Amino acid sequence: MESGKISTNSRMDVGIYALNKLAGAGTVLVLLSLLSWGWPQSWESLSAMLGADIPMEHWVYGYALIASLVADAIISLLPALSRARQAAIYGAAGFLSFALLTGEDEQMIWLRGVVGMAILLIFVWSRRVLATRPLRTILCALIIPLFCLL
Repeated sequence: MESGKISTNSRMDVGIYALNKLAGAGTVLVLLSLLSWGWPQSWESLSAMLGADIPMEHWVYGYALIASLVADAIISLLPALSRARQAAIYGAAGFLSFALLTGEDEQMIWLRGVVGMAILLIFVWSRRVLATRPLRTILCALIIPLFCLL
């Protein structure tokens, strides 16, 4: 391969990776949307308890997606890991990113961390479930989140 040129296969791999990340975020957004539609007071009370009164889209695409990318970067730097160890790294990344979400209320650090851990483990689960189903990946990545935002 010549310097400065990227092969078609590597572009496809990057595109599939990005689509899988968006599908994970879409899955989390759908689950949180169902929670907030089914029990409207639950989302309001959860965001109030966590000390971050921001829309759930910001939680998913602003915090969870970035934490998921960081976890993937850490995993790529390490030798081959088992699924359990990869899930542990995702959990740690989710815990740290959400625990550091706001520093105002130190008593809520553990609750924010556990919520972040759960959200990032949903990313791991969705990647495993959607990896072999391209149509569902596209639906979860692009189409369903648009309906959740409406």
